[in-house]
Amino acid sequence: MVYQFALHILKDEHIAEEIVQDTFLQLWDSREKIDIDSNIRTFIYVISRNKCFNRLKQLKRYHSLFEPLCSEGSHDCISEQDPLAEKEVNEALEQLVQKLPKKQQLVFRMSRFEGLSHQEIAQQLSISTNTVKNHLVSSLKFIKEELKGTPGDSSIIYPLLFFTFFFID
Repeated sequence: MVYQFALHILKDEHIAEEIVQDTFLQLWDSREKIDIDSNIRTFIYVISRNKCFNRLKQLKRYHSLFEPLCSEGSHDCISEQDPLAEKEVNEALEQLVQKLPKKQQLVFRMSRFEGLSHQEIAQQLSISTNTVKNHLVSSLKFIKEELKGTPGDSSIIYPLLFFTFFFID
């Protein structure tokens, strides 16, 4: 039932499957907070609905940032025209993220890769939203400084900068 609900909202089988998994994972994580007298079905649907809407926001943000680049037919559309360049950008970004302190890595990944809001990250990590913002600012500053000192091919650096700085909540 959760899958059909997510599929109805998202219109994508793969994403709907992810939502189902995430929903039941969150349900499991919240098991101690659940009132046994309440309707569990409603609780599950609320979780899945929120996850679906968050994913739609994430997809909308992604498309608003990257679709104009791809529609122009320019060389900036990495993923469609050069999958190897996309892989290089992802690997370079991953190397930079691994240099961050563990807490900053976690916050950066949750924000940039999972598309979670500052508030969602704060709730999941039991920290304040200001702490989340501080971790993101510090990690972005570090990445920017690292990229300034990177010699070589700008075809990797510019997409990396674009991704890290403009894919913002």
